[in-house]
Amino acid sequence: MNLLFLLTTLNAPSILGFKVYPGGFFLFIPMLLVAYGVFRSDFFDVNELLFQKNGMFYFLFALLSFVLIFISFGVSFGLSPDAYESAKWYPWGIPPVVSVFGAVFLSIIVAGANPSARINQLCAFALILTGFYVIQSVPLKLNISYVVQLRISQMTFVAFAFAPSIMVRLVFEAIGQKSPFWIQGIDILCVAAAILAPSPYLFVGYYDYPWSRVHHGGPAELLVGANGAIAILLVLFTFIRNKGYINFASKWIIGSFLLSAILLLAALFPSHGYPVYPLADFQFIPAFLLGYAVLRHGALSLEGRTIQLSQRLANLGLITMAIAAILYFPLIREQYGVGESAFHLTMIVLPLVLFNYLVVYIMSRPLAEELDISYFLLDLEKQKADEEREKALIAQDKAEEAREESEKLLLNILPYKVAQELKQKGSVTPSRIENVTVLFTDFKGFTKVAEGMDEQSLIEELDACFTQFDEIILRNNLEKLKTIGDSYMCAGGLPVGTRTSAIDACLAALEIQSFMNQLKEIKSTLGLPFWELRLGIHTGPVVAGVVGRFKFAYDIWGDTVNTASRMESGGETGKINVSQETYQLVKYFFVTEYRGKIHGKNKGDLDMYFVHRLRPRYSQDPDGKAPNQYFREVYSRITNGANIRWKNES
Repeated sequence: MNLLFLLTTLNAPSILGFKVYPGGFFLFIPMLLVAYGVFRSDFFDVNELLFQKNGMFYFLFALLSFVLIFISFGVSFGLSPDAYESAKWYPWGIPPVVSVFGAVFLSIIVAGANPSARINQLCAFALILTGFYVIQSVPLKLNISYVVQLRISQMTFVAFAFAPSIMVRLVFEAIGQKSPFWIQGIDILCVAAAILAPSPYLFVGYYDYPWSRVHHGGPAELLVGANGAIAILLVLFTFIRNKGYINFASKWIIGSFLLSAILLLAALFPSHGYPVYPLADFQFIPAFLLGYAVLRHGALSLEGRTIQLSQRLANLGLITMAIAAILYFPLIREQYGVGESAFHLTMIVLPLVLFNYLVVYIMSRPLAEELDISYFLLDLEKQKADEEREKALIAQDKAEEAREESEKLLLNILPYKVAQELKQKGSVTPSRIENVTVLFTDFKGFTKVAEGMDEQSLIEELDACFTQFDEIILRNNLEKLKTIGDSYMCAGGLPVGTRTSAIDACLAALEIQSFMNQLKEIKSTLGLPFWELRLGIHTGPVVAGVVGRFKFAYDIWGDTVNTASRMESGGETGKINVSQETYQLVKYFFVTEYRGKIHGKNKGDLDMYFVHRLRPRYSQDPDGKAPNQYFREVYSRITNGANIRWKNES
C-alpha cells in the first residue's frame, strides 16, 4: 500500500506541467501485490493490525492528510484565478464541494469515535472513498487543462475502485455477519479496476455539458460500475433475507450507503452521452443521513465515559472550525466570487479541521483511554464487591435460617432456658427444682390391640395420640420429656419451679381424658378396637439436667418421678389418679374423690385421689373441662405470688 501511494504521488509533477514521466504508470506492480494478498487471504480482515492496534485509523488519516495537503497546495499555488471564470463553476461547483466537505468531516468524527471498532473504520473508509470520487468532479467544472482534469480523475479512481469492497464489508459488519465467500470476487474486480485506472482504458475523451465537463467512460469505468452494481444487488439480497434481525440504527447505515451507491452509479449516464446531471455530486445527502444515524440513533456508539468527553472535545473543534469558516466567508467573498470563495475556503479549512482533530485526539485520547480503563477496573471491583456482599448476605441469611432451624430443633427437645444455657456454655449445670408436677400416661391393653394391627397403622395411631398430647401439654405450660413405647411422660414447673405446676398438670389431664373418651366413642361406634388410658400425677422436688453429647436429652430424676409412675401403674383406667401432695395443691380448684391407699413398690401404702372436673365456680362448661374467667384471675394472682385464703368447699 505504501508503494501504491508513493507511485500515485509521483504523478504530481506531470499534473503541474513538469516534464517528468508519470510514476502512476507503474501502479500495476503494487496492484498485483494487493491482488495476490486478496487472493491468498482477506486483506481487510487483518484484525490485529487494522483494528486492534488502530492501524486502519492511522492509515485512513495518513491518506486523508496527504490528499488534503496535496489538494490545498495545488489549489493555492497551481490554480490560476482564471480557472473560476468557467460558467460551469458557479453554482454547479457548490454541490461537489459541499459533498467533499461533508464526507471528510463525517469520516473524521466516525473514525475517531472508536478507532479499534471495525464498523467505525470501514464506515470512515467508505466515506473517504466517496469523497475521493466527488473530488475529481470539482476540477471538471473549472477552466483548466483537460490533461490536469484527467490525471486528477485517474488518481482518485485508483482509490475509488475499492469502494464496492469496503461498502460490502461495512454492510455485513452492520448486520453482524461474517463476510461471505463471494466477497473475494468483488475484491479481485476492485484490484483489476484500480490497475486500469491510470491507463487510457478509464476514459476515452469527454462530453461538454452546460453544468460540467464529463469524462467519456471507457472499459475500466464500466468495470467499476458493474462491480458496484453487483455489490448493490448482493447487499440488497442479503438485507431482504435478514431485515427481521437488523436493528434500526444498522438499517440507517445500510440505507445511507445504498443511496450513496445508487447516486454513484447514476454518474454512468452522463459519462456515456446522456445529458443528465451527475447525481454523484450530491453525496452530501447520504453522508448527512449517515451523520443523523450516528448522532441521533447511536449507530456507531462510543464506549467509555472519558473517551466520550474526549470525542466531544474533538467534535467541538470540528464544529468550531466549520463555524469559523462560515463566518469568514463574507470577508473572502469581498475579493472572490461565490464559488471561488467557497472552494478556497473549503481547501483551507479541511486540512485545519483534520490537524485540529488529530491534535485533540493525540493529546486527549491516550489519557481518556487510561482513565476509562481505571473507571472500568473500578467499576469491575465495585461490581465484584457488590457480588461478594450479595453472596455474604445470602450466606448470612442461610446461616440465620440454619441457626433458627437448629434452635427450633433444640427447643423441641430442651426447654428454652436450658437451650440458651447449652448454647452459651456448651453444657447444662444440673439443678434441684422444687414443686415439679410429673404426669405419666400409659395405654391399657396396648399389646393386645397392637397384635391385631400392622406396623404402619400402629405407628400412625400412636402418632395421632401423642401429637394431641403434645398440643395439650404445650397449651398448659408443661414440658414433654420422653415417650417409651406407649408410655408418655411430661412435667410442669420446668426448668424453674412454679406454684401452679399441679394445677397445670390437672388441666392437661382433663383435656387428655376428654380426647381419649371421644376417641373411644368413635372407635366403639365403628366397631374398632380402642385403647384406654391410665394417667398418674405426683408433685415434689426433682433433679433436672441434660445427658448425652451428640443426642441431647433433658430429663429429671428423683423420688417424685418414681411416685408419679406408681400413681399411673396403680391407678384406675380412665381416671385421673393423683397423689396426696398433688391433691393438697389442687383441691380448691377441682372436684376430687379419695380412692384410698394403694401399695407402691418400695414405697409402702400411698394415698390416691381422683380428679373428676373443675369446680363449678371455676368452669365455663357443664362438664367442668374448661376454666372460666374467674379461674384465670385467681390463677394469675397465684402466679404473681399472692397467698389465697380458701373457703372450705365440699
